[in-house]
Amino acid sequence: MNSKFGAQLPSIKTPPPGPHSLELASRLHAVESRNITWLSDDFPVFWDQALGSNVSDVDGNVYVDLTSAFGVAFAGHSHPDIGIAMEEQAKRLVHGMGDVHPSLAKVKLMEELGSLAPWQETRTVLASSGTEAIEIALKTAQLLTGKTGVIAFKGAYHGLTLGSLSITDRQAFRDPFVDRLSEATDFVPFPTSEDEASRLLTQIVRILSKRESSGVSVGAIVIEPIQGRGGVRIAPRGFLRGLSDLSKSAGVALIFDEIFTGLGRSGVMFESETEGVVPDLVCLGKALGGGLPLSACLGSRAAMEAWPETHGEAIHTSTFLGHPLSCTTALSFLGVLRSERLISKSVEKGQYLLASLRASLDSGRHIHEVRGRGLLVGIELRTEAGGPWKGQGARVARQALRQGLIVLPAGRHGEVVQLAPAATITEKQIDFAVTCLSDMLLRVSHS
Repeated sequence: MNSKFGAQLPSIKTPPPGPHSLELASRLHAVESRNITWLSDDFPVFWDQALGSNVSDVDGNVYVDLTSAFGVAFAGHSHPDIGIAMEEQAKRLVHGMGDVHPSLAKVKLMEELGSLAPWQETRTVLASSGTEAIEIALKTAQLLTGKTGVIAFKGAYHGLTLGSLSITDRQAFRDPFVDRLSEATDFVPFPTSEDEASRLLTQIVRILSKRESSGVSVGAIVIEPIQGRGGVRIAPRGFLRGLSDLSKSAGVALIFDEIFTGLGRSGVMFESETEGVVPDLVCLGKALGGGLPLSACLGSRAAMEAWPETHGEAIHTSTFLGHPLSCTTALSFLGVLRSERLISKSVEKGQYLLASLRASLDSGRHIHEVRGRGLLVGIELRTEAGGPWKGQGARVARQALRQGLIVLPAGRHGEVVQLAPAATITEKQIDFAVTCLSDMLLRVSHS
């Protein structure tokens, strides 16, 4: 091997999925609900180990991971400093009693998050998954405003528990449970231009007025400043500022879902920095736990004091709240974020990746747009007729796997190839990925 595992290029010994992956797929099929893992003759591979931007499967193939495992491994897989912190904490205290007998790690983490957050005084509720952080934010907004209505955006993905599902715009997810979902959500288009943004703000004002007169007033507006699963769609400049001003004047809580973008992925600590906008609440997850399950809903002191003071029984809590092991890995991740300048690397490597892809794919007639910010990039594919090329992102993901690249589909119609690599990815790995993906996409475009 020319490079050590973690920084090497792909090495495919057995066409994926190899025999061991296929065997495990058969075993998984026998024990898991059929709704969970999609299994076919050419997908998936079963992971064995991961380091940096490399993943190896159970058949010995080595891949370059351009997803950082759903954005979790922003500091790279199995970062040694995070691993050491995890090991040392595991010897002391793995699990605590988060809302009864908390741990030191819980306090340190919330102090650290408070120092990074955009408010002068921050209050935090910890959780285990992004969808739970959204649930906490929705509850907070209702307590703060006394209103149950919510405005969300088409293409949004906020999670699949019932509260978050009520503001997730994906018909396949919603339809089986629609009778259990809140009817107090209005979905509006996610703007892609300044003209659309201006018209949309006017539309939101009309919705606020209509809901007010119907008796179900709007208490929250929830937005991903950059839609991740929705296709790496970026809110146009000025829109977040306009949305913030509108929310304040209407007495509506503004919630930023930064579960994917937050903590450096998009080149800033929080997307609020891009326009100097301070929302009422911010949801974090994915990268936060340094590889372990952890999420958080952060808010200003004023917003979070909508919750009543506990008298021994919290009205929102969970068994693993403030889990000491996860809090410790999160503290280590935040330390790595600073010491290795991961946010600066996200900007530099993201610009390099985006420019390289745009130059390589310029002649592709099916390439509608290559867009992104930081290390969150989307390649949108269109048909000859100009419509979204439905499902093509998944087809590209399967083809890329055979070349040793792990990518994901995105977009409402699966028409986007999403790239979200670790900030520790090497330039050689980026160059290989760009060449490989461009060859695949241009071959389709010119066929």
